[in-house]
Amino acid sequence: MWVVYHEVLQMSSQNFNRAIFPARFSNRLHSGLFILRIALGLFLLLWAIEKFVAPATTAAIWESFYKIPIGGAVITLLAILQTILAIALLIGFWRPVSCGIALGINAVTVISTWQQLINPWGAEVNHLFLAGIPVLAGFIALYLLHPWDEWSVDSWIAKRRMSRTQQPQQPQ
Repeated sequence: MWVVYHEVLQMSSQNFNRAIFPARFSNRLHSGLFILRIALGLFLLLWAIEKFVAPATTAAIWESFYKIPIGGAVITLLAILQTILAIALLIGFWRPVSCGIALGINAVTVISTWQQLINPWGAEVNHLFLAGIPVLAGFIALYLLHPWDEWSVDSWIAKRRMSRTQQPQQPQ
């Protein structure tokens, strides 16, 4: 058992993928993670656009849920930062960082709505907050599985670097 575990640890990620997942499952994993990353990136991008289009709504949300009053320049800065994060997530750039930050933001959002989650049909009926739970699960899954998300800019860069180091050197 230890020998098998040790051999798995020594494998590169590509060899690990081939050892664990047959090609047909590997393609399903890559396409599933790609779809999840695109969907969650678009989700973040829509919230960023809202900050540009309806800054008063953003200010009201921050005041109500986070108990932090914010104004114009801060909202614009948050919109810009969230747009950059959404684009990084969409293209798969700096996946551990971009997925981690997106997960953290969404976790804070879900935690801040705990009262609506506990009693979604209470005095102020708003069961739409429940949708935050599967979105959070999607961010968790994407963060945990990002090493297998091969249809990304990160993966393309890594493959280019790998091919450059494996090319034979030309004598001069």
